[in-house]
Amino acid sequence: MRGSARGAAAGEAVVAPGEPLIELHQVGFAVTSPVPVRILHPLDLTIAAGSSVAIIGPSGAGKTTLASLIGALQRPSEGSYRYAGREMTGRNVAQLANFRSRNLGFVFQNSHLIEERSALTNVDLGMTDPYLDPAERERRARESLEVVGLSAIADRSAAHLSGGERHRVAVARALVKRPEVVIADEPTAALDQATGRSILDLLRGLTEDGTTLIVVTHDARAAELVDHVVT
Repeated sequence: MRGSARGAAAGEAVVAPGEPLIELHQVGFAVTSPVPVRILHPLDLTIAAGSSVAIIGPSGAGKTTLASLIGALQRPSEGSYRYAGREMTGRNVAQLANFRSRNLGFVFQNSHLIEERSALTNVDLGMTDPYLDPAERERRARESLEVVGLSAIADRSAAHLSGGERHRVAVARALVKRPEVVIADEPTAALDQATGRSILDLLRGLTEDGTTLIVVTHDARAAELVDHVVT
């Protein structure tokens, strides 16, 4: 699987499909200033390599906080986070940035595209390898757009894309560096029902190529498309 190969290249242990990739033990998050607030109660969670997981709950339940902890965008206040068998807590900012760059792709509720740039150049921004030559970068960006069904509009500026097209470009940007894990935070929140379903179907299909998928959502439809649901 591609995921295992990428993990080895990134200096992480190789994890076979179906084996634990992400392991949280009593991971929680709280702030102490300006007043003490508990945002995420300690929890245990194991996610297998190549699986799909939906984290479902109402607003304010801590879904996005949990996703940010898994994505190494924040450090947990307590507990242990192991990725591919290696402890993540205690790593410094540079180490966490390198981990995200090599292993993770993110899809946010807002697509965060640069309006004046084309779909192709927006996808190109997702590549983090500084040694790729321009021709290879373009090839990978076009390939990623083809995966999400947008090869025909590669040169169209983001300002002229529909809402569904923007989300697909955001998915392509997350996929272009071939990450082990894709974390999608409320990817259907601003979409109509049909478009939202197509985005969920697209994300679910990623696991066929060995990618591990984590979808954070209040959309109950996601429960029908994933291997496991965390409520």
